[in-house]
Amino acid sequence: MFRYEFMVIAFVICILLGFVFPVVGAPSVYKRLSSSGDALAHSALAGVAIGLVAGFSPLWASIVSCCVAFLLINLLRRKFGKFAEIGVVVILAAAVAIAGILSGYASAANFDSYLFGSILLVTRTELYVVIALTACVLLFGFFTYLPMMHSLYNESEAKLNKIPVGIIDIIHSLLFALTVAIGAKVVGSLVVTSMLVLPVASALLLRRGYLFTTVLSLMFSLGSMIGGFFLSNALDWKPGATSVGLAVALLLLVLVYRGIAYLAYRQKKKKDARPS
Repeated sequence: MFRYEFMVIAFVICILLGFVFPVVGAPSVYKRLSSSGDALAHSALAGVAIGLVAGFSPLWASIVSCCVAFLLINLLRRKFGKFAEIGVVVILAAAVAIAGILSGYASAANFDSYLFGSILLVTRTELYVVIALTACVLLFGFFTYLPMMHSLYNESEAKLNKIPVGIIDIIHSLLFALTVAIGAKVVGSLVVTSMLVLPVASALLLRRGYLFTTVLSLMFSLGSMIGGFFLSNALDWKPGATSVGLAVALLLLVLVYRGIAYLAYRQKKKKDARPS
């Protein structure tokens, strides 16, 4: 399988994005901003349509459109105040409209490949883009680990401790937008948000500390991406959709584990409560 260069590139990208997804996805889940990923994913699809129609690189067009969408979402969130989620819906609706209209003028095969990803068609140039993104995300995660943890648990206290919460939030949001744009090419615009959320959600179900949740979400993400790569190759399935399917399966396994652990705890509690 690894005799072919495109398979090696695809495998490397699976590993890289397996690290990237939970690092940028976890803060969004903690802040309850997961829905922003859907708006950005559809913005990436709109960018792809614009790129295909205008003759630009779809990847770069999707990156630009995601960055613009990120800026507009932040602007609209401030305008709507306590109804901030409306800003996300507005951008999502606009992106769907643009993508739907322009898709009729674009090559159907090229446009459809972005719906569920085309990891086996990733070029060397796109590999370098993913490597650069991974380096930026991991450096950001390393240097802002403690400040991010403080701001997530108590933003007001973090500001009092002179932590640059606003700057960290802007950089994270920008990296989140870039991850969605690039992930749309690899795993597909319809499923990229799932890979940003599901591994983190699975780790959160175990209700441990921030460090444990971060490490476990990385393991779930890597397992889903690498497992999806090999399973899709063996069964001739879509790699992106297969990875998401494995992420869902892991989430269900964690739920089952929690249910069994809870029943065992109840049984032990009843046993300890019985008079000797």
